[in-house]
Amino acid sequence: MVREIEFRSNQKLIEKFRRASYGETITHVLDEFDEPAHHFALFDKKGSVLGVTRVLRSDEVRQFEMMRESQLKDLVLPSAKLSLELSRACTVKGSAGVHLLSLCMGINEYAVKNEAEYLITKTGKHLLSLYQHFGFTTFGPPFVSDFFEDKRPIYPIMYRWTTVKREEPQEAEEEVLVW
Repeated sequence: MVREIEFRSNQKLIEKFRRASYGETITHVLDEFDEPAHHFALFDKKGSVLGVTRVLRSDEVRQFEMMRESQLKDLVLPSAKLSLELSRACTVKGSAGVHLLSLCMGINEYAVKNEAEYLITKTGKHLLSLYQHFGFTTFGPPFVSDFFEDKRPIYPIMYRWTTVKREEPQEAEEEVLVW
């Protein structure tokens, strides 16, 4: 189950997951985006935390983390409607991506409930095709992150929720049978 958690009271837990996931490659384990972000945790049936992530909302922050990357300063959000940025997703080691997928499903529920139009995030080339399989598209050039010492290219990607407008049932016209 994915639940929103409060940052300050869970700061040590979030820091622990990030250190375990990113090791020495992350330059700032906690940053200025943590305070305004919505943080989420994935729990198992016993209440143990299996993963954490954070979401920034375009209606609550002036700029997403991704737009602070020196190589992406000119990147613009695809819409004036609500967009979300997912970042710092970390799960327990050895989960083969299952926990990451569960976290993403929880964020999907949050996005739909809040009527978000876009979710943006970033990924390495090794996961790009997987994200594309789930409907993500790239929306900017690959870049090297200022926030990690790993200098492999990262791709900005986005997902757009499509809303199907339900048509109101129309009153049936009166039928006249002729013999």
